[in-house]
Amino acid sequence: MTDDSWRHLELWDRVKWARMRRYPSASAAAEALDMKEGTYRCYERGPDSAKFIRLEYEHAKLFAREFKVRWEWLLDGVGQPWLTKDAAPEEPIAPVNNLRAWREHRNLTAAGLAKKAGTSAQVITDLETGAAELSDKWLSALAPALSTKPGWLRALDPSEIDPEILDTFSAIPKERRRQALEILKTFKPYNRLR
Repeated sequence: MTDDSWRHLELWDRVKWARMRRYPSASAAAEALDMKEGTYRCYERGPDSAKFIRLEYEHAKLFAREFKVRWEWLLDGVGQPWLTKDAAPEEPIAPVNNLRAWREHRNLTAAGLAKKAGTSAQVITDLETGAAELSDKWLSALAPALSTKPGWLRALDPSEIDPEILDTFSAIPKERRRQALEILKTFKPYNRLR
């Protein structure tokens, strides 16, 4: 069985997927790319994030070279990510799993989360380590116990961005989000002063 989790990823998820196969963290990738960590992280965030940078051709070529994937796949999702047929992994690669980060963010032990979700601490440990698949069924069962959304257990590390910001932004009516984003952008100069 081969890993095909790369097939239906959005642009920012392709960047994160490719990076995770070469570097364990965004900070390590940023260092290798000779880029500020905060700037690099913006490429791994979706367009709903206040700090999202859309990947363009020049950076796609740079990132692809560093992450050892095809730039066409990274930028447009065209074809397969592998540079050569031999580069495709034989073993399946587990999808991104931020379950442990969420559990720690909510100050829960594995046993505490298990109790809230109606399962065992061993199951939680297996899900966190990848010994058991964090399936859609588990995402749906664990998200309410962690007061989050199922997709965020995979896509969002709560230590990288405060989930309350996303919850607040999601609560804003869609027609007012552009206005809210423009207001948030006014805080950017304060970040540069530090």
